[in-house]
Amino acid sequence: MSNKTPLQITPLFLPFESSEAMGKHIIQFAVDDYNKAIGETLIDAKNDAEAISAFLSEYRESSLTLQAYAKEIERLLLWCIHIARVNISSLRRNHLVDYQSFLKNPQPRKLWCGPKVARQLKDGSVNPAWRAFGAAGLSVTTLNKAITILDSFFNYLVQTNYLTGNPLAVERRRKKRNREQSKIIDRYLELDEIHAVLNALADYPSKDEDQQFQIVRARYIILLMFYTGLRIAEAAAHKMGNFTQRESNWFLRVVGKGKKLREIPVPDELLKALADFRLQVGLESAQPQFREKTPLIPMQNLKQSISARRINQILKWAFQLGANRLEVQHPRKASKLRSASAHWLRHSYVTSLLDSGAPLKVAQENAGHSDIGTTMRYRHIAQTDRHAATRTLSLVTKKRKKAESTY
Repeated sequence: MSNKTPLQITPLFLPFESSEAMGKHIIQFAVDDYNKAIGETLIDAKNDAEAISAFLSEYRESSLTLQAYAKEIERLLLWCIHIARVNISSLRRNHLVDYQSFLKNPQPRKLWCGPKVARQLKDGSVNPAWRAFGAAGLSVTTLNKAITILDSFFNYLVQTNYLTGNPLAVERRRKKRNREQSKIIDRYLELDEIHAVLNALADYPSKDEDQQFQIVRARYIILLMFYTGLRIAEAAAHKMGNFTQRESNWFLRVVGKGKKLREIPVPDELLKALADFRLQVGLESAQPQFREKTPLIPMQNLKQSISARRINQILKWAFQLGANRLEVQHPRKASKLRSASAHWLRHSYVTSLLDSGAPLKVAQENAGHSDIGTTMRYRHIAQTDRHAATRTLSLVTKKRKKAESTY
Protein backbone atom coordinates (compact mmCIF):
# COMPACT_ATOMS: atom_id res chain seq x y z
CA MET A 1 0.00 0.00 0.00
CA SER A 2 1.53 3.30 -1.04
CA ASN A 3 2.10 5.97 1.58
CA LYS A 4 0.39 8.42 -0.75
CA THR A 5 -2.81 6.40 -1.04
CA PRO A 6 -5.49 7.25 1.54
CA LEU A 7 -7.35 4.43 3.23
CA GLN A 8 -10.61 3.47 1.59
CA ILE A 9 -13.16 3.88 4.36
CA THR A 10 -16.88 3.43 4.68
CA PRO A 11 -19.43 5.49 6.64
CA LEU A 12 -19.99 4.46 10.25
CA PHE A 13 -21.92 1.18 10.30
CA LEU A 14 -25.62 1.39 11.06
CA PRO A 15 -27.51 -1.86 11.60
CA PHE A 16 -30.49 -0.91 9.50
CA GLU A 17 -28.46 -0.13 6.39
CA SER A 18 -24.95 -1.50 6.81
CA SER A 19 -24.94 -5.07 5.52
CA GLU A 20 -25.32 -4.18 1.84
CA ALA A 21 -22.95 -1.21 2.10
CA MET A 22 -20.34 -3.19 3.98
CA GLY A 23 -20.60 -6.07 1.54
CA LYS A 24 -19.33 -3.73 -1.20
CA HIS A 25 -16.27 -2.75 0.83
CA ILE A 26 -15.23 -5.95 2.62
CA ILE A 27 -12.72 -7.50 0.27
CA GLN A 28 -13.22 -11.20 -0.34
CA PHE A 29 -9.71 -12.53 0.07
CA ALA A 30 -8.53 -15.99 -0.88
CA VAL A 31 -8.80 -17.21 2.71
CA ASP A 32 -9.78 -20.44 4.38
CA ASP A 33 -12.78 -19.37 6.51
CA TYR A 34 -11.44 -21.94 8.97
CA ASN A 35 -13.52 -20.53 11.83
CA LYS A 36 -16.85 -20.48 9.96
CA ALA A 37 -19.33 -22.71 11.74
CA ILE A 38 -21.02 -25.58 9.92
CA GLY A 39 -24.80 -25.75 9.84
CA GLU A 40 -27.60 -23.26 10.36
CA THR A 41 -26.93 -19.98 12.13
CA LEU A 42 -29.27 -18.24 14.56
CA ILE A 43 -28.93 -15.03 12.55
CA ASP A 44 -29.71 -14.33 8.92
CA ALA A 45 -26.08 -13.89 7.86
CA LYS A 46 -24.45 -15.42 4.83
CA ASN A 47 -21.22 -13.43 5.12
CA ASP A 48 -19.17 -11.31 7.52
CA ALA A 49 -20.90 -8.07 6.54
CA GLU A 50 -24.34 -9.46 7.39
CA ALA A 51 -23.01 -10.98 10.62
CA ILE A 52 -21.61 -7.59 11.69
CA SER A 53 -24.89 -5.92 10.82
CA ALA A 54 -26.81 -8.47 12.89
CA PHE A 55 -24.55 -7.89 15.89
CA LEU A 56 -24.83 -4.10 15.72
CA SER A 57 -28.59 -4.24 15.29
CA GLU A 58 -28.79 -5.64 18.83
CA TYR A 59 -27.75 -2.16 20.06
CA ARG A 60 -29.88 0.06 17.83
CA GLU A 61 -31.84 1.31 20.87
CA SER A 62 -28.66 2.46 22.63
CA SER A 63 -26.99 5.05 20.41
CA LEU A 64 -23.85 5.54 22.52
CA THR A 65 -23.19 1.81 22.79
CA LEU A 66 -23.87 1.37 19.08
CA GLN A 67 -21.41 4.13 18.24
CA ALA A 68 -18.66 2.65 20.44
CA TYR A 69 -19.15 -0.90 19.14
CA ALA A 70 -19.34 0.18 15.50
CA LYS A 71 -16.12 2.18 15.82
CA GLU A 72 -14.12 -0.75 17.19
CA ILE A 73 -15.45 -3.24 14.66
CA GLU A 74 -14.72 -0.76 11.87
CA ARG A 75 -11.14 -0.37 13.07
CA LEU A 76 -10.71 -4.14 13.08
CA LEU A 77 -12.18 -4.40 9.59
CA LEU A 78 -9.92 -1.68 8.21
CA TRP A 79 -6.94 -3.53 9.67
CA CYS A 80 -8.15 -6.82 8.20
CA ILE A 81 -8.54 -5.25 4.76
CA HIS A 82 -5.42 -3.09 4.58
CA ILE A 83 -2.90 -4.89 6.79
CA ALA A 84 -3.69 -8.55 7.48
CA ARG A 85 -5.61 -9.26 4.24
CA VAL A 86 -7.99 -11.63 5.98
CA ASN A 87 -11.69 -11.63 6.75
CA ILE A 88 -13.47 -12.08 10.09
CA SER A 89 -14.06 -15.79 9.60
CA SER A 90 -10.35 -16.41 9.09
CA LEU A 91 -8.95 -14.50 12.06
CA ARG A 92 -6.70 -16.60 14.26
CA ARG A 93 -5.26 -15.95 17.69
CA ASN A 94 -1.98 -14.67 16.22
CA HIS A 95 -3.91 -12.12 14.14
CA LEU A 96 -5.52 -10.67 17.26
CA VAL A 97 -2.13 -10.49 19.01
CA ASP A 98 -0.77 -8.53 16.04
CA TYR A 99 -3.85 -6.33 15.99
CA GLN A 100 -3.43 -5.37 19.64
CA SER A 101 0.15 -4.31 18.92
CA PHE A 102 -1.14 -2.28 15.98
CA LEU A 103 -3.71 -0.50 18.16
CA LYS A 104 -0.90 0.69 20.44
CA ASN A 105 1.17 2.03 17.53
CA PRO A 106 -0.63 2.20 14.14
CA GLN A 107 1.77 2.16 11.20
CA PRO A 108 2.16 3.88 8.81
CA ARG A 109 1.02 6.77 10.97
CA LYS A 110 0.19 9.12 8.12
CA LEU A 111 -2.46 6.74 6.87
CA TRP A 112 -3.95 5.83 10.23
CA CYS A 113 -3.50 8.81 12.59
CA GLY A 114 -4.57 12.42 12.31
CA PRO A 115 -6.54 15.26 13.90
CA LYS A 116 -10.22 14.76 14.61
CA VAL A 117 -12.31 15.79 11.62
CA ALA A 118 -15.76 14.96 10.31
CA ARG A 119 -16.03 11.54 8.68
CA GLN A 120 -18.09 12.86 5.81
CA LEU A 121 -18.13 16.07 3.81
CA LYS A 122 -21.31 18.13 3.44
CA ASP A 123 -22.11 16.42 0.14
CA GLY A 124 -22.08 13.03 1.87
CA SER A 125 -18.79 11.85 0.40
CA VAL A 126 -15.98 10.44 2.50
CA ASN A 127 -13.65 13.05 3.97
CA PRO A 128 -10.13 12.16 2.72
CA ALA A 129 -8.64 13.78 5.84
CA TRP A 130 -10.47 11.40 8.21
CA ARG A 131 -8.34 8.85 10.04
CA ALA A 132 -9.29 5.89 12.20
CA PHE A 133 -7.12 7.10 15.10
CA GLY A 134 -6.27 10.41 16.71
CA ALA A 135 -2.75 11.73 17.01
CA ALA A 136 -1.49 8.45 18.46
CA GLY A 137 -2.48 4.88 19.16
CA LEU A 138 -4.78 3.76 21.96
CA SER A 139 -3.95 4.14 25.63
CA VAL A 140 -3.93 1.04 27.84
CA THR A 141 -7.41 1.85 29.18
CA THR A 142 -8.90 2.47 25.73
CA LEU A 143 -7.16 -0.62 24.35
CA ASN A 144 -8.75 -2.76 27.07
CA LYS A 145 -12.17 -1.32 26.21
CA ALA A 146 -11.61 -2.08 22.53
CA ILE A 147 -10.67 -5.69 23.25
CA THR A 148 -13.67 -6.09 25.56
CA ILE A 149 -15.97 -4.90 22.76
CA LEU A 150 -14.37 -7.26 20.24
CA ASP A 151 -14.63 -10.10 22.75
CA SER A 152 -18.39 -9.46 22.98
CA PHE A 153 -18.57 -9.36 19.19
CA PHE A 154 -16.83 -12.70 18.74
CA ASN A 155 -18.84 -14.29 21.55
CA TYR A 156 -22.03 -13.21 19.80
CA LEU A 157 -20.88 -14.80 16.54
CA VAL A 158 -20.04 -18.02 18.36
CA GLN A 159 -23.34 -18.12 20.26
CA THR A 160 -25.30 -17.57 17.04
CA ASN A 161 -23.33 -20.37 15.34
CA TYR A 162 -21.73 -18.08 12.79
CA LEU A 163 -18.21 -18.80 14.07
CA THR A 164 -16.88 -21.96 15.67
CA GLY A 165 -14.70 -20.27 18.29
CA ASN A 166 -13.69 -16.92 19.78
CA PRO A 167 -10.09 -16.05 18.83
CA LEU A 168 -9.94 -13.74 21.87
CA ALA A 169 -10.98 -16.41 24.38
CA VAL A 170 -7.39 -16.94 25.55
CA GLU A 171 -7.10 -13.22 26.29
CA ARG A 172 -10.31 -13.32 28.30
CA ARG A 173 -9.10 -16.22 30.46
CA ARG A 174 -5.83 -14.41 31.10
CA LYS A 175 -7.71 -11.29 32.23
CA LYS A 176 -9.82 -13.41 34.58
CA ARG A 177 -6.68 -14.77 36.23
CA ASN A 178 -5.24 -11.29 36.62
CA ARG A 179 -8.46 -9.68 37.83
CA GLU A 180 -7.50 -10.02 41.49
CA GLN A 181 -4.57 -7.66 40.90
CA SER A 182 -6.83 -4.72 40.06
CA LYS A 183 -9.78 -5.17 42.39
CA ILE A 184 -9.21 -2.16 44.64
CA ILE A 185 -10.64 1.08 43.22
CA ASP A 186 -8.20 3.96 43.61
CA ARG A 187 -9.47 6.36 40.94
CA TYR A 188 -11.66 8.49 43.14
CA LEU A 189 -11.51 11.97 44.63
CA GLU A 190 -11.34 12.70 48.33
CA LEU A 191 -13.62 15.35 49.80
CA ASP A 192 -10.91 18.01 50.14
CA GLU A 193 -10.02 17.55 46.47
CA ILE A 194 -13.65 18.04 45.41
CA HIS A 195 -13.90 21.13 47.65
CA ALA A 196 -10.75 22.52 46.00
CA VAL A 197 -12.46 22.25 42.61
CA LEU A 198 -15.69 23.84 43.86
CA ASN A 199 -13.78 26.69 45.51
CA ALA A 200 -11.77 27.29 42.36
CA LEU A 201 -15.01 27.56 40.37
CA ALA A 202 -16.46 29.96 42.94
CA ASP A 203 -13.42 32.23 42.57
CA TYR A 204 -13.22 31.99 38.78
CA PRO A 205 -13.82 35.41 37.19
CA SER A 206 -16.81 35.59 34.85
CA LYS A 207 -16.79 38.29 32.17
CA ASP A 208 -20.32 37.85 30.89
CA GLU A 209 -23.53 35.84 31.24
CA ASP A 210 -22.27 33.06 28.99
CA GLN A 211 -19.21 32.48 31.15
CA GLN A 212 -21.29 32.72 34.33
CA PHE A 213 -23.55 29.97 32.98
CA GLN A 214 -20.54 27.75 32.27
CA ILE A 215 -19.29 28.16 35.85
CA VAL A 216 -22.70 27.56 37.44
CA ARG A 217 -23.29 24.49 35.28
CA ALA A 218 -19.85 23.03 36.00
CA ARG A 219 -20.49 23.29 39.74
CA TYR A 220 -23.90 21.66 39.33
CA ILE A 221 -22.46 18.78 37.25
CA ILE A 222 -19.89 18.01 39.95
CA LEU A 223 -22.50 17.97 42.70
CA LEU A 224 -25.02 16.02 40.62
CA MET A 225 -22.55 13.26 39.78
CA PHE A 226 -21.02 13.13 43.25
CA TYR A 227 -24.38 12.86 45.00
CA THR A 228 -25.90 10.33 42.58
CA GLY A 229 -23.01 8.26 41.21
CA LEU A 230 -24.41 8.58 37.68
CA ARG A 231 -22.49 7.15 34.78
CA ILE A 232 -21.56 9.88 32.32
CA ALA A 233 -23.87 8.46 29.62
CA GLU A 234 -26.74 8.38 32.12
CA ALA A 235 -26.18 12.03 33.02
CA ALA A 236 -26.36 13.00 29.34
CA ALA A 237 -29.46 10.93 28.56
CA HIS A 238 -31.95 11.90 31.27
CA LYS A 239 -34.33 14.80 31.96
CA MET A 240 -35.23 16.94 34.94
CA GLY A 241 -38.52 15.04 34.92
CA ASN A 242 -36.61 11.94 36.02
CA PHE A 243 -36.53 13.51 39.47
CA THR A 244 -39.60 12.14 41.23
CA GLN A 245 -41.08 12.75 44.67
CA ARG A 246 -42.89 10.27 46.86
CA GLU A 247 -44.27 11.77 50.05
CA SER A 248 -41.41 14.01 51.22
CA ASN A 249 -38.62 11.96 49.61
CA TRP A 250 -36.99 12.72 46.27
CA PHE A 251 -35.48 10.11 43.93
CA LEU A 252 -33.73 10.22 40.58
CA ARG A 253 -35.17 7.55 38.30
CA VAL A 254 -32.52 6.26 35.90
CA VAL A 255 -32.49 3.74 33.08
CA GLY A 256 -28.89 2.61 33.15
CA LYS A 257 -26.56 -0.05 31.85
CA GLY A 258 -28.38 -3.03 30.39
CA LYS A 259 -31.59 -0.94 30.33
CA LYS A 260 -32.00 -1.57 34.06
CA LEU A 261 -34.21 0.84 35.97
CA ARG A 262 -33.05 2.11 39.35
CA GLU A 263 -34.11 4.89 41.68
CA ILE A 264 -31.36 6.83 43.42
CA PRO A 265 -32.31 8.54 46.70
CA VAL A 266 -31.58 12.28 46.44
CA PRO A 267 -29.66 13.71 49.44
CA ASP A 268 -30.79 17.05 50.87
CA GLU A 269 -27.57 18.75 49.74
CA LEU A 270 -28.16 17.72 46.12
CA LEU A 271 -31.76 18.96 46.33
CA LYS A 272 -30.42 22.36 47.41
CA ALA A 273 -27.73 22.37 44.69
CA LEU A 274 -30.40 21.48 42.11
CA ALA A 275 -32.62 24.34 43.27
CA ASP A 276 -29.70 26.79 43.18
CA PHE A 277 -28.81 25.75 39.63
CA ARG A 278 -32.36 25.91 38.33
CA LEU A 279 -32.99 29.40 39.70
CA GLN A 280 -29.61 30.74 38.57
CA VAL A 281 -30.11 29.59 34.97
CA GLY A 282 -33.66 30.95 34.73
CA LEU A 283 -35.89 27.90 35.12
CA GLU A 284 -39.30 28.74 36.53
CA SER A 285 -39.23 26.64 39.69
CA ALA A 286 -36.65 25.51 42.21
CA GLN A 287 -37.86 21.92 42.01
CA PRO A 288 -38.40 19.93 38.80
CA GLN A 289 -41.93 19.73 37.50
CA PHE A 290 -43.74 16.45 36.87
CA ARG A 291 -42.26 14.86 33.73
CA GLU A 292 -40.36 18.05 32.92
CA LYS A 293 -38.55 17.85 29.57
CA THR A 294 -35.59 20.08 30.49
CA PRO A 295 -32.39 18.02 30.09
CA LEU A 296 -30.73 16.93 33.31
CA ILE A 297 -27.59 18.73 32.10
CA PRO A 298 -28.73 21.30 29.52
CA MET A 299 -27.09 23.52 26.98
CA GLN A 300 -27.42 27.24 27.62
CA ASN A 301 -30.74 27.30 25.73
CA LEU A 302 -32.07 24.88 28.40
CA LYS A 303 -33.73 22.78 25.69
CA GLN A 304 -30.95 20.52 24.44
CA SER A 305 -28.80 18.12 26.39
CA ILE A 306 -25.00 18.25 26.21
CA SER A 307 -23.17 15.09 25.18
CA ALA A 308 -21.30 12.71 27.47
CA ARG A 309 -18.08 13.83 25.83
CA ARG A 310 -18.86 17.49 26.59
CA ILE A 311 -19.60 16.64 30.23
CA ASN A 312 -16.18 15.07 30.55
CA GLN A 313 -14.54 18.10 28.90
CA ILE A 314 -16.24 20.44 31.38
CA LEU A 315 -15.14 18.34 34.33
CA LYS A 316 -11.58 18.09 33.02
CA TRP A 317 -11.50 21.89 32.86
CA ALA A 318 -12.88 22.20 36.41
CA PHE A 319 -10.43 19.61 37.75
CA GLN A 320 -7.60 21.58 36.17
CA LEU A 321 -8.74 24.70 38.06
CA GLY A 322 -8.74 22.71 41.29
CA ALA A 323 -5.31 21.30 40.52
CA ASN A 324 -3.91 24.81 40.01
CA ARG A 325 -5.28 25.75 43.41
CA LEU A 326 -3.55 22.81 45.14
CA GLU A 327 -0.28 22.97 43.19
CA VAL A 328 1.88 24.72 45.83
CA GLN A 329 0.79 23.07 49.07
CA HIS A 330 -0.42 19.70 47.77
CA PRO A 331 1.38 18.84 44.51
CA ARG A 332 0.41 15.16 44.68
CA LYS A 333 -3.29 16.01 44.96
CA ALA A 334 -2.87 18.48 42.09
CA SER A 335 -1.39 15.79 39.84
CA LYS A 336 -4.21 13.45 40.86
CA LEU A 337 -6.85 16.01 39.85
CA ARG A 338 -5.18 16.48 36.47
CA SER A 339 -5.55 12.74 35.88
CA ALA A 340 -9.20 12.62 36.97
CA SER A 341 -12.16 12.14 34.66
CA ALA A 342 -15.93 12.22 35.05
CA HIS A 343 -16.05 8.57 36.10
CA TRP A 344 -13.94 9.34 39.15
CA LEU A 345 -16.96 11.11 40.65
CA ARG A 346 -18.95 7.88 40.37
CA HIS A 347 -16.19 6.09 42.29
CA SER A 348 -16.20 8.95 44.80
CA TYR A 349 -19.94 8.49 45.29
CA VAL A 350 -19.72 4.79 46.17
CA THR A 351 -16.65 5.38 48.34
CA SER A 352 -18.26 8.19 50.34
CA LEU A 353 -21.56 6.32 50.60
CA LEU A 354 -19.88 3.29 52.16
CA ASP A 355 -17.65 5.50 54.29
CA SER A 356 -20.75 7.18 55.72
CA GLY A 357 -21.99 3.80 56.97
CA ALA A 358 -24.38 2.78 54.19
CA PRO A 359 -24.76 -1.02 53.81
CA LEU A 360 -23.17 -2.69 50.80
CA LYS A 361 -26.62 -3.58 49.42
CA VAL A 362 -27.69 0.08 49.44
CA ALA A 363 -24.50 1.15 47.65
CA GLN A 364 -24.97 -1.65 45.11
CA GLU A 365 -28.56 -0.67 44.30
CA ASN A 366 -27.83 3.07 44.18
CA ALA A 367 -24.87 2.61 41.85
CA GLY A 368 -26.65 0.08 39.65
CA HIS A 369 -24.04 -2.67 40.09
CA SER A 370 -25.45 -5.97 38.84
CA ASP A 371 -23.02 -7.89 41.05
CA ILE A 372 -22.34 -6.98 44.67
CA GLY A 373 -18.78 -8.14 44.07
CA THR A 374 -18.30 -4.94 42.04
CA THR A 375 -19.39 -2.86 45.03
CA MET A 376 -17.04 -4.80 47.29
CA ARG A 377 -14.11 -3.61 45.16
CA TYR A 378 -14.34 -0.30 47.01
CA ARG A 379 -12.34 -1.80 49.84
CA HIS A 380 -10.14 1.25 50.20
CA ILE A 381 -12.68 2.78 52.62
CA ALA A 382 -11.33 0.47 55.32
CA GLN A 383 -7.72 1.50 54.81
CA THR A 384 -7.82 4.47 57.24
CA ASP A 385 -8.92 2.36 60.21
CA ARG A 386 -6.44 -0.37 59.32
CA HIS A 387 -3.65 2.16 59.09
CA ALA A 388 -4.51 3.68 62.48
CA ALA A 389 -4.50 0.23 64.05
CA THR A 390 -1.16 -0.63 62.47
CA ARG A 391 0.89 2.56 62.77
CA THR A 392 1.96 1.89 66.39
CA LEU A 393 3.64 -1.39 65.42
CA SER A 394 7.24 -1.20 66.66
CA LEU A 395 10.33 -3.22 67.47
CA VAL A 396 10.57 -1.33 70.73
CA THR A 397 8.95 -3.18 73.66
CA LYS A 398 6.27 -1.47 75.72
CA LYS A 399 8.49 -1.48 78.84
CA ARG A 400 11.34 0.16 76.98
CA LYS A 401 9.01 2.76 75.48
CA LYS A 402 7.71 3.62 78.95
CA ALA A 403 11.20 3.92 80.35
CA GLU A 404 12.31 6.15 77.48
CA SER A 405 9.32 8.42 78.03
CA THR A 406 10.42 9.19 81.65
CA TYR A 407 13.77 10.66 80.57
